[in-house]
Amino acid sequence: MSIKTLFEAESIAVVGASHQAHKVGHDIFRNLLVSRKKIYPINPNAKKILGKKCYPSVLAVKEKIDLAVIAVHATLVPKVMNECAKKGIKSVIIISAGFSEIGKTELEKNVFDIAKRNGIRILGPNCLGVIDTAQKFNATFFNKLPAKGDISFVSQSGALGVAVLDWAVKKKIGLSKFISIGNTLDINVHELIDYLNEDKNTKAICLYLEGLKKGREFINSAKRSKKPIIVLKAGETASGLKAAASHTGALASEHAIYEGAFKQCGISQVNTLYQLFEVAQSHVLKACPVSLRALIITNAGGAGVIASDAFEKSGIEIAKIPEDLIKYISKKLPPEWSHNNPVDVVGDALPERYEAVLNIAEKEHFYDLIFLILTPQTMTDPDKVAQVFVDFRKRTKKPCFACFMGGRSVDKAKNILSKNGILNFEEPEYGAEVISKIGKCKV
Repeated sequence: MSIKTLFEAESIAVVGASHQAHKVGHDIFRNLLVSRKKIYPINPNAKKILGKKCYPSVLAVKEKIDLAVIAVHATLVPKVMNECAKKGIKSVIIISAGFSEIGKTELEKNVFDIAKRNGIRILGPNCLGVIDTAQKFNATFFNKLPAKGDISFVSQSGALGVAVLDWAVKKKIGLSKFISIGNTLDINVHELIDYLNEDKNTKAICLYLEGLKKGREFINSAKRSKKPIIVLKAGETASGLKAAASHTGALASEHAIYEGAFKQCGISQVNTLYQLFEVAQSHVLKACPVSLRALIITNAGGAGVIASDAFEKSGIEIAKIPEDLIKYISKKLPPEWSHNNPVDVVGDALPERYEAVLNIAEKEHFYDLIFLILTPQTMTDPDKVAQVFVDFRKRTKKPCFACFMGGRSVDKAKNILSKNGILNFEEPEYGAEVISKIGKCKV
């Protein structure tokens, strides 16, 4: 059975809808009202919720229902599932917790058996739900809608998903779809990878995983993927594995096995949530070097040394500048410039000095990416340097990354970079780590 109804449903029942603010069922129902879909609140103890007629069960709704979002106590879920089966509902999202993650495996099996007998697909249980920003469709209890974007995020943790969504809203990171999978009783990660590969609004797929139940299927789907997949895998340590098992009932195993599988599939594995989205954004922005030879431009010699060390440790080559080009650059820079890569334009550099080096580099092929560092010294104009770099990016096909180091004095410059599709890193070491992971995606 297809999982398309999760995103393409036109009529949705919210079982456990509530008139009490801050109840999960209330928030989900209110969020869904923003979409242009038919939404039916289900609660035997209410006549109206937010001005909409309330029904005692899905069986009391005369119209067809495509999807049911279930937010009732776990012990009531089997009864609701049987009613969904009688109604002919083919997809459900079970928000409710209280299943295998706390040892209630028989209850979970009972729910699965009902679904299997009746051809019902299940997302969850113990999940946050789904969001599709293109449709303004929010079937979760997170009360904001992220900006429309090209990155889809699949999370095995609902609470972590809430934090990421809140962060995405604050940082104005656009998302296409958000999918919380919870205990993966039925719908699993590999099916979502296949679906997102056909989704025109998704250009990069981010995964937060604690464990996999269908490893072989996951590998096959990842290998087929036409889109970059970036994963943050939790549960590396013995304590982490134990926590994952009690959190979502995840069947976690040795971390090395996952690392091997990810490499086999061409998946980029990251270490933090920030990296997860920065690597994904790089693919969306097409800032993905085929090979990794870096040209570093800096107004701080120390930062250049740190960047060189970090890049080499991360497997990124510091590109060798041809001798004839060094002589040409020497005509544009003061005598004390570094005469090497990193190109140290010296601490008193005005925007014109950065621009001169970028103009020379524009037609050259000895490097694959540019990493531009700026420290806010007395004579520095961070905003104008940022604009110079933005103008260069518009003219080149080479991936461009920035490291504007400092506090308030570079905030506006960072915004200029961000609005124009240039990733900025707070420090060279972190930039090197992220860029090295970008280059490891097969797509």
